Formats: sequence, C-alpha cells, structure tokens
Amino acid sequence: MEFSATNEPAAPGEASFRWTLLLCALALAAAVLAYQDVGRFGFCDLDDSAYVTENRLVLSGLSWETVRQAFVPDAHAYLSPLVTLSFMLDGQLFGLWAGGFHLVNLLWHCANVALFFLLVLRLSGSRAAALLAGLLLAAHPAHIEAVAWISARKDMISTFFGLCAINIYIGWARKPSALRNIGLHACHGLSLLAKPMLATLPGLLLLLDFWPLRRLGEGAPLLPGWRRGLALVREKLLLLALGLLATFVTVRTHFEAYDRLDPDFGLKLANGLAAYAKYLGLLVWPHDQAIVYPFPASVPLAHSMGAALLLAALTGLCLWQRRQRPYLLVGWLWFLVSLLPVIAPPKVGLHVALADRWAYVPFMGLYLALGCLVAEGLERLARVWKAALCAVLVAWAALLMAQHQRQLATWATPVSIYEQALRVTTDSHVVLNNYGGLKAGEGDDAAAEAAYLEALRIHPRYGMCLFNLGLLRMRQERYPEALGYLARAGEELGKIGMGYEPARAMAYCLAKMGRTEEAQELYAMCVQLQPERVAAYLDWAKLAASLGRTERARALYRKSQEIAPGNPAAREGLAALDAAP
Repeated sequence: MEFSATNEPAAPGEASFRWTLLLCALALAAAVLAYQDVGRFGFCDLDDSAYVTENRLVLSGLSWETVRQAFVPDAHAYLSPLVTLSFMLDGQLFGLWAGGFHLVNLLWHCANVALFFLLVLRLSGSRAAALLAGLLLAAHPAHIEAVAWISARKDMISTFFGLCAINIYIGWARKPSALRNIGLHACHGLSLLAKPMLATLPGLLLLLDFWPLRRLGEGAPLLPGWRRGLALVREKLLLLALGLLATFVTVRTHFEAYDRLDPDFGLKLANGLAAYAKYLGLLVWPHDQAIVYPFPASVPLAHSMGAALLLAALTGLCLWQRRQRPYLLVGWLWFLVSLLPVIAPPKVGLHVALADRWAYVPFMGLYLALGCLVAEGLERLARVWKAALCAVLVAWAALLMAQHQRQLATWATPVSIYEQALRVTTDSHVVLNNYGGLKAGEGDDAAAEAAYLEALRIHPRYGMCLFNLGLLRMRQERYPEALGYLARAGEELGKIGMGYEPARAMAYCLAKMGRTEEAQELYAMCVQLQPERVAAYLDWAKLAASLGRTERARALYRKSQEIAPGNPAAREGLAALDAAP
C-alpha cells in the first residue's frame, strides 16, 4: 500500500463507494452489538446524580431560562453547557428512564465511530486501515466507561465536535476557504463547551501538517524552516487561545470536596509517566478495569523510569521510521499529546492515577497507526505472512470481545460498578463511601458501616463520608454518636458551601435529645445558608408546633409555601394547627 503525500482518496467509482459505505456500516454494527445491553442499565450515583437525577436544570426541563443557566458556571461541576443541554433534552424525552440516556450515549458513540472511520480513510486512503481503526474504536473494552457511564457524555460530545473540526481542517488545508475556517473554529469551540479535553487540538493539527498533508515542506522534514513553522503555528493561534480559555475556566470554576491528596508536581510527573505505560497495557490487554483508579501516595522509581525508557524507545522507533512510515510517528505523537491535559493535571476534580474514559481520543492516534500498519502489511507481505497476521488479529479480536462483555456487565448497576472497583483497586475512599450509601439504602447497615469506616481510615476528613455515617447513626437512633460525626462533616463541608444538610441533620438530633433551643438555632442557621430550600423551614415548623409555639410554626409553614407554593407538607401542617383546640 502506498501512503502518498496527499493521499486523499480519488473520486471512487460506484462499486468502490458502496464498499466504503458497507465497511463503515460494519464498524457501526460492531458498536451497536458491543453495547446492545446498555439500554437496560441504570444510573451510576457517582456524578450521574449531579449531572442528571439531582440536576435542577434537567429536572426543570427545557426553557429559555434553563438554557441560559446552562451556560452559567457551577462550582459543583465542569462548565459543560452542551452536555447539560443534551441531558435536558433527554429528560424531556425519557423522563428519568436511565435506558434512554444510555442509548443516546450510544448514538453519540456511533457518530464518533463514523467520523473516525471517515477521518482515517481521508488520512490513509485505505479502507482496510479505516475499517480496523473504526472497529477498535467501536468495540475496544477501554472505551466502555466512556460509553456506558452517562456522565461521560461530555467525552462523547467533545470528541464528536473535535472530529468534525479535524475533518474540516483537512479540507481547509487542501483548499482553504473562509467558510471552512469558520466551521473549524466553531466546531472546536463546541468541543470545548462539552469538555476541554481537546485543548490540544492545535498540536494534533500540526501533526497532520506533517503527514499526510505534507505542509512542512518537501521530503517531510521533522522540523520545518522557521518561517514555515511560524506560519503554521500562527494560523492556529485562535484555536490555541480557545483551548487556553476553556482550561482557565475549568480550573477557576471547578472544585472537588472528595480529594484526600494534593500531590506535588514531582509525584504527578512520576504518576504520569507510569500512566502512559498503563494506557499502553490497556490498549493491548484491558483487565482489572475500574471506575476510579486511586492516585498513589508514591510511585516506585522503577515504574516511572521504566515507563520513561519505554516511551523513549517507542518514540525513537517512530522517528526512525518517519520517512518510510510517517503514520507511526503521527499516531504515536497523537497519543502522547492528546493525553497531556489529564496526564499531570492541575487541581480539577478528584486526583486519580488514570481513567479509561480519558483514552477515548488518545487511542485514536494508536488506532490510526495500527490500522495503517496492518493495511500496509496486508498489501506487501507474502501470502503466508498475511495469513499469520490475520490469525493474530482474529485471536486478539476474540479475546477483546470476550473481555468487553465481561467488563460491560459490571456497568449494569451501581452496586456492580463499585464491587468491580473494590475487587481490583485499594484505598478508593470515594468508591467505599458510595458503596456504603447503596448498602445503607438496601438496609444492610453492617456493610454500610464497614464501608464508611474503611473510607474514613483512608481519608479521615472526608466530609461526605462523615455525613453519611452520621445519618446512619441517626437512623439507628444513636443520636450522640450521630451528632459527633455530623459536626465534623459540617466543619469540612462548610468550607465549600455545603454545610446546609449537616446542620439540618444536627438540628434533628438535638431535638430528639431534648436540646430544642439549640436545634432551633441550627434551623435558623440553615434557612440563612440556603433560604430557597424548604426542608429546614418544615422541620423547624414541626418542632415549633410540638413545643406549642403555634405562631412561629404557622409563620414557618407560610414561608415554605412562598418558596414552594402548594407543597403538601406545609398545607397539612397548617391544617393540623387550625384543627388544634
């Protein structure tokens, strides 16, 4: 197979066009078959509650006001207005049927598979390369998290518009026009409005300038002349500015209350090097996959140095082959560059060692390189070696398919998600806390308590876990113990503006212990913290009524009606006061 300098496929005949459509349909069919069960899956309480089931915008439905609010930064999540709008539309269509949200994720994934198939075809001119790359994206187990986790919709949408931008750029580079240039920047902006993962897009486009666009000069030198290089960089400055702006907004507007670590740059760098090697292992043989891979307290020097040597060796190999097989260097550098935003990130969200969903875009570079290499082998190798290559690919595909089905099954319910994570990882305090919450909901107090206590052993100042353990003790009517945990939870969560619920629960415990004046003081604090929430007004009104303070109770019930007109608790409370002698 010949990978020419401008290897856009020539205008195909009708039969060739039909073959292209058939192969693209085959890749799409693989995606649908690989994820055909997701429509029966439920929500995962990790992030799905914040993004969907407890998101006031999604619950409120589509309106001009909710659309406007989707573009307002929220300190509790990434600013991802396109994702919020997508979930709002799903809510209109499906209510809170999780299967509908999952199927829409699958539709986005299928769209990405089709766009990636087209991209590889345009870059390589080989339908065989496009088919293999498309099949890998469609059904590789590394991408289960990105597709089967509803909250990972942001990866799907960001990638969709990023692939649109790259396909437009190829056309623009070969035949510039103002319309294509506008489309390129618009698609990049939309990608960033879903997730800033593709802030590295300008770097990826520079790689395509090297191959297959050959915009660096004749003979495809590794480094162009400074004038030519400056021109190529200058034309991408607006894309770079958009990426930097999206990164800045993300860092400035997002916080996370659940992190136990604040690793320094040296530890992040060591983990990043080790993570690159782990991602390569995930590509070849995905196993022991989990929703959270806890960030290590330390990284053995042998792991980080060994990974560095591996990366250096593979980079050297690709550089050596850059003239004969430039696609290897492009695919490899695509992998390295597109992982940069998450390989040693600033403090945004929970620090984790790596994440399967982050491999969605980076692995496309490796799929491109692998697809082109296999296509070249099928064209140039002797028949016996072609047969051997096909046998190896078929065996690998069969193993990957079996592993895919095993891993996908773990995403069926929140309990199975967390049990899988607990089997293959250690010291995951977030997973333990959420698993404890599920067990408490099932009435298994012993399992819930064990999970909470283990989470607190790992992260003693974990506010959400302290709060959950306090609620468990409160339900068991062990009010003094509950009060201690809730007070600690209020101290931690109050630092980030989440002190309302711990204070409300503490007030309930104090009332049950007969300390009613203290309870009323806490209820007063609650309504000052969040005056738009009715729960504390209603709790306080009930307490006031039980103490014979009828006028205060009546005023509190009426205030709750002003906030939430027609709420049944206030109506029933006022009726009971009116009926009292």
